[in-house]
Amino acid sequence: MAYTKPNTFSASTVLTAADVEGNTEELRAYLHEGVVVGDFESSTWIQTRHIQPPTFEPYSGTQHGVSGHIAGQSGGGLGVRLSFCTSYLTGNGKANAEPADWVAIPNTTFSLRMHRPYRGFFHWWMELEHGPDNVPYVAGQNYNTIDRLNYIAPYLGNTGFADQTAAQEGQNHQGPGGTWWNTASPVGARYPYTVAAGYGQRDGVMRIESNSVGTVTAGLCYYGQIDRVGIVNWGIALEAWYI
Repeated sequence: MAYTKPNTFSASTVLTAADVEGNTEELRAYLHEGVVVGDFESSTWIQTRHIQPPTFEPYSGTQHGVSGHIAGQSGGGLGVRLSFCTSYLTGNGKANAEPADWVAIPNTTFSLRMHRPYRGFFHWWMELEHGPDNVPYVAGQNYNTIDRLNYIAPYLGNTGFADQTAAQEGQNHQGPGGTWWNTASPVGARYPYTVAAGYGQRDGVMRIESNSVGTVTAGLCYYGQIDRVGIVNWGIALEAWYI
């Protein structure tokens, strides 16, 4: 039912604490029990412009609200959007190379416009197939095939700020005796990834916080020593609230 004031005051009415508190108590009970939708349009004590729903961006899956933001995406299931990591963009897997040039993973980044200091969390998970990378080992140019790894790390700002302490590695597909790949039909990995150490399921959470305002970017990046890593399924979620 609609909110009804138990006490109505006119120009000549003497105000008493009991009457004022009675109106307040009735309003408090009404708000606790649930506001009637129709009252948003007809009530004298509230106007629709005072209610600001969040805006939604379908492409990024992001909701922008007055108190913060929330976003989520998934590349799994029937809507799988296969992506890749490759050593050719991170120094070609060169042995002893400084792993400083991390590369962003497509479709795993959110950019938000923050208007106040904020805190939040960036959640992620992935399923990956590593290799098989059976390019012959050359001293000083790459690692032994059984030692090649691919690292996934979250970052805040840009990939130069990759949280390497939170990086998680995956191992190159391990083919017994060097027999990784069928060159004749059917071409492909000779042994299943799940039994040859090439399958990896990883997840993590990164805490974010800043007192500055402006555009903030949170996402995933990689540093690879394997020529091809397929990201089969993945999911990311970001929640940030103003402080």
